[in-house]
Amino acid sequence: MKSYCKILITAGCIFLCLFTACSNKKVEITSEYIINENWNKANEEALANSITINRMKVREDSIINAFSDLDQSELLSKLEEDSMFMHYTNIRIKEGESYSNKKIYFNRDNGFYWGSKSRNNSIDRSKKIGNLQNNNWYKFSNLGTIVVQYIYVYVDSINHVHSFNVFHSNY
Repeated sequence: MKSYCKILITAGCIFLCLFTACSNKKVEITSEYIINENWNKANEEALANSITINRMKVREDSIINAFSDLDQSELLSKLEEDSMFMHYTNIRIKEGESYSNKKIYFNRDNGFYWGSKSRNNSIDRSKKIGNLQNNNWYKFSNLGTIVVQYIYVYVDSINHVHSFNVFHSNY
């Protein structure tokens, strides 16, 4: 009986690992656009292809090195939201386009509106929000990912984006 339980537990763990690995679709973020394979046509009707972008700032009396191997606790303890920049939207693409390689631009009209300030605000809307700025931190959320809760990015002085994932867990 004990060996049967071990086999079931092992099989369950293997299935969970395979499910997690297979469901971890690509999310690519640059200073100009995002590609998110988690979005799809079926989710458009449910308004589930969403994104929220918050600019972050380093907390007072903190130092954070974006070029080091940061862990989740360091990111979460040293960064705070900058209330001057928050944008959100529900992504929609044209018929015949695919989410697997669709670039959603920050500085171009994608065919939908970006809201700002808060999700309850329907007044402040715009067709574009502008590129992510150099030497700034941003938090991306509501991306439809199963494993990753947030993606923090730092845009360095030469416009290269450094990404740091924060997972759904108690770090």
